[in-house]
Amino acid sequence: MSRIVYNNRAEWLEGRKGTLGASDVASVMGCGFKTPLELWKEKCGMVTPKDLSDNERVQFGNDAEFAMRELHKVMNPQYELQFTPYEIYTSDDESLSHLSCTPDGILVEKETGRRGVYECKTTTCISKADYEAWNGKIPQGYFCQLCTQMLVTGGQYGNLFALLRNNEGDATIRTYHFEREECEWYIEEIIEKTRTFWEKVQTKQIPSVKLSL
Repeated sequence: MSRIVYNNRAEWLEGRKGTLGASDVASVMGCGFKTPLELWKEKCGMVTPKDLSDNERVQFGNDAEFAMRELHKVMNPQYELQFTPYEIYTSDDESLSHLSCTPDGILVEKETGRRGVYECKTTTCISKADYEAWNGKIPQGYFCQLCTQMLVTGGQYGNLFALLRNNEGDATIRTYHFEREECEWYIEEIIEKTRTFWEKVQTKQIPSVKLSL
């Protein structure tokens, strides 16, 4: 893999434009916050991505990142957690050059030296269905992001560290661990579908659109 560290957020955002980041991949796979068509228009330069930095929930997640990393270190002492702001990883595999990622941290298993990725998420769970999405599993879009990060960085595992809040302000902390070998089936799907999508970006061909009746 290759790694570039930018000086600030503006440079980092510019550096992301020429590839599909982990959250972009979730949209390609149909489980992100944008439709594939919306993402295609952004990557083709037809529209400007919305700035969500002022969104209350996004701001809370950003503000919580430092505390979440420190808490993960305390609760999971078997790992060293490395973090550098404004970094972008890309694969040295030419067939994966359209992919990039910015994990919330890189993990090193102290006993074995195995490397993995760390991702933290904060969310508000209002209903029973909201909590069910985190019951022994994680939402599909976040799983997709974690798999993309393992693929790009060569990580052998991934930890998703989640803070689940309710309306009363109480919160639950959960650690979800995934070994890469358990995720290879989905990683192969990511490689195939993102390669096809990126070809459509390069050739300005509109991706397939599912219509609801």
